[in-house]
Amino acid sequence: MTAQAGKDWPEAVEVLNEHGRSDIVLLCEHASNHMPAEYRQLGLDASHLQRHIAWDIGAAEVTRLLSSKLDAPAFLSGYSRLLIDLNRPLGTSGSIPVLSEDTDIPGNVGIDATERTRRAEIIFS
Repeated sequence: MTAQAGKDWPEAVEVLNEHGRSDIVLLCEHASNHMPAEYRQLGLDASHLQRHIAWDIGAAEVTRLLSSKLDAPAFLSGYSRLLIDLNRPLGTSGSIPVLSEDTDIPGNVGIDATERTRRAEIIFS
């Protein structure tokens, strides 16, 4: 469990069917739109966290179903891709987006190296 773990800071990754017999391993990097309260929705209206910019809507449910049907292990992310995108290399502009689709992400503008490192340590742990 991470140092931040708790109700508002869940585990960074949810593991399903860890001992599944399939040769397939399922990954769902944008499974959640969870945003810890301290981030104040990154300055966004709550409705934005229900949009595709925050997560891949329905992907977690599909991954859970496939994990069960295929008897495959699965790994699902626990945080919104707006905090840090697991599909982007750390340090690139897409890793912590200041713009997603057509929406500015005010809480990601001008963050310092300490905050970037903090997010990476929590979410990649």
